[in-house]
Amino acid sequence: MDKNNMPVLIGVGQLTNREKTPDPLDPIKMMAEVSKIASRDATLDNLTQVDTLYVVNCLSRSLENPFEELSRDLNFIPAEKGYTGIGATAPQWFVNRAAERIYRGNSELVLICGAEAYYTNGRPRSMEKAILDSLTVKRSDPDSPYIGDMRVPVSHLEEQYGLVSPVVVYSILENALRAHWEMSMEDHFRELCFFCAQFSEVASRNPFAWTQKARSAEEIGAVNKTNRMITSPYTKLMCSNMIVNQAAAVIMTSLAKAEALGIPKDRIVFLRGSGDADDVWLVSERQNLWASPSVRVAVDHALDQIPLSIDEIEYLDFYSCFPCAPRITREMLGISPSDSRPLTVTGGMPGFGGPGNNYALHAICQMVNKLRKNPESFGLVQALSWFISKHSVGVYSGSPGAAAWTPENEGRVKLKSEGYQPVKVLKEAKGEGMVESYTVLYDRDGEPYEGIVIGRETSNNRFLAKVKPEKGILEVMTREEIIGKRGKVEHDTSSATNWFYL
Repeated sequence: MDKNNMPVLIGVGQLTNREKTPDPLDPIKMMAEVSKIASRDATLDNLTQVDTLYVVNCLSRSLENPFEELSRDLNFIPAEKGYTGIGATAPQWFVNRAAERIYRGNSELVLICGAEAYYTNGRPRSMEKAILDSLTVKRSDPDSPYIGDMRVPVSHLEEQYGLVSPVVVYSILENALRAHWEMSMEDHFRELCFFCAQFSEVASRNPFAWTQKARSAEEIGAVNKTNRMITSPYTKLMCSNMIVNQAAAVIMTSLAKAEALGIPKDRIVFLRGSGDADDVWLVSERQNLWASPSVRVAVDHALDQIPLSIDEIEYLDFYSCFPCAPRITREMLGISPSDSRPLTVTGGMPGFGGPGNNYALHAICQMVNKLRKNPESFGLVQALSWFISKHSVGVYSGSPGAAAWTPENEGRVKLKSEGYQPVKVLKEAKGEGMVESYTVLYDRDGEPYEGIVIGRETSNNRFLAKVKPEKGILEVMTREEIIGKRGKVEHDTSSATNWFYL
């Protein structure tokens, strides 16, 4: 094996600031601080040799060009740099991209970092404003710092029916998963609470977790003023917590360069496999709302490079913005719900924290620390973007193995699941329809105020519809299973809206 093209991780750093500061925290300053932590972790005196700088998109502040200030604070001038749009695959995608550049001799020392400062006395951007800013970026601008995937995540039709907010979309996917498992609403809610409690217990033992309190299943499921219903079936404690101040950084190089820098062997962790894959991009066009077949494509590709089976992976971290995300990944990979391995090394985004697009960088840092203590084992980090729309996967180990990591498809792995064709979605629907999935939205007083249905009409085409909040129908939808039930769908031409009646 040629050590010059073996990508390795040599330094990691995490920062969690739980103080309510009098002045707004600066994400750039947080990135600089955590990068210095990663430098010390790698036993480097400084970062002056960094030639490649990758920054994960920041939601809490608008960073038009984060490179100049960051590189000045860290005293280096990067020849290669990149800033992603919104998308939480970014940290793992950056690792995979950096590995390709190291393998080809295009980069020697790579710094990947990101930070969020939503827990502050300043005025961070709203999520809606962050999404708007990202989607209006002109990629054609030659001076644009943005690289990677900048696709709009929703169609105009999906936007019309409220399928923009992650908690709305993921609760629809969650209810579809319940129907797929043929669970009652009561059994499903109990399973949800127990699953979230397991993640919370992991977070309670993580010094970087935002909430270091183990929540019981009963506490997670108890609806009260501090734990209100957000969308059915999610309580607040089941949802990702973005109101955090957290930063993370990773330093990568080749094995040859690591040895030349004098990096201790017990600091070095190897990227052994990687994979990236897309699902059918729009949620409303997917064959099964409870499935994400492309995650199996990405994971299998990463494991085949070693080769290894998923059963041989000791440490797992599946992206966990909402409970259905890691459980769908588990389902797609054929991992039994009774498997003893935790699906997180951080504690998951409700307990550990959900620092915007940067969560997976924390998962990678946590994975590196575990593998340093157990170098012969393997760890897998899976990140996703938007609404389980695409995946980026990395398999790591503290040992190099018999074969070095190698890029494929000329340095860009972009795979799709075969035989997974988009479903036709009707803009105007009328007649009989069957509920495929749904959700109910709650206001801040805990009252349901809107219902959204995804269904199939008699020709098996899909439709989106709203449910009029009258005659207690929303309360019924929160108590009784309506998936599989048939009703009537009408199209109101004046509002261009489909309405569903049970």
